[in-house]
Amino acid sequence: MRFPILIFIFITFFLNACNTVEDSMPISNTPEVPEEVTFEEGLFVINEGNFDWGHGTLSFKKYESDSVYEEIYKQRNEFEIGNVAQSMTIIGEKGYLCVNNSERIDIIETKTAKWIGRIEIPRSSPRYLLPIDDHKAYITELYADRFYVLNLDSNTIQKEVRTTGWTEKMCKVGDFVYMTQTRTVYDSRKGGQFLLKINAQTDVIVDSLALPYGPIDLQVDKNEKIWVLCNGGLVQLKPAIAQVDPITFNILKTFDLSANDYLSMPSRLRINKEKDILYYIQKDIFSLPIDASQPTSIIPKEKRLFYGLGVSPHNNDIYVADAIDYVQKGWIFKYNQEGVKLDSFKVGVIPNEIVFQ
Repeated sequence: MRFPILIFIFITFFLNACNTVEDSMPISNTPEVPEEVTFEEGLFVINEGNFDWGHGTLSFKKYESDSVYEEIYKQRNEFEIGNVAQSMTIIGEKGYLCVNNSERIDIIETKTAKWIGRIEIPRSSPRYLLPIDDHKAYITELYADRFYVLNLDSNTIQKEVRTTGWTEKMCKVGDFVYMTQTRTVYDSRKGGQFLLKINAQTDVIVDSLALPYGPIDLQVDKNEKIWVLCNGGLVQLKPAIAQVDPITFNILKTFDLSANDYLSMPSRLRINKEKDILYYIQKDIFSLPIDASQPTSIIPKEKRLFYGLGVSPHNNDIYVADAIDYVQKGWIFKYNQEGVKLDSFKVGVIPNEIVFQ
């Protein structure tokens, strides 16, 4: 979920006050998925569904065929994912779905998409999950200024660790976890824009590094340097990408980006298979080789609204999600590394995360 969606929904509802949510929701005409179909050798698309509509969905596309399966979670379980479907992390044969406005994480068997468990986190808004080892994972949190330590054996929250802001994306380098922390758009206080360094054994925050406003995403390159995408904030509009040395815990270099409004804020930092080229959305799709002096636009948005982004860890194909208008079902466009279009297919409402098997 990105906050511009909330602004868009508010305007939409204001202009259509006589309509109900149900009037606006897309009509589902999804064909039934045969029971013998398994969800292997392909990619999942997590479709948020609009805030408070309870219509998050899960789509699946096989790599070597034209087969696209929609609403597979609901079809295999006869109930919805919930509100809002934010992310999915695959650990072994299980998929952990963070459903942030429903205050929970649902667990499915990835092969069948069948529900096998649920982690309830009252008064929470879970964002992303990162496995730390075979028995433990961290979960970031939107509103409550904390992150959670999850016991993967019992699927229970083992502890909560206080922070000073909204926690978002994570990576693990050596014995430490690095976590972006920002403040919500509703909080006018200064500060809180950090990369947190956490001891993965003790779960203690041992250091924090001040970053440009709005650190929301990160990737680790082939040299184990951390790249952090900072969206610049809705008000400040000073986005940047910073390269951080996790050993010295200093910023090595910064690429200042420009933004005219919230629609031009950058998002979705991704990296290729060789871990030497970064990609992100800023209206267009940009590439940034780790040794380059500036980013380059490689896929123009044209009349589309790029919202999600994924780079295949198998062959570096680039998958871009078009949310269209945040109401109707979106599309995924597939490109090669040079930005040549290879394929496209329809998915659910507000396609967000693209998860590769």
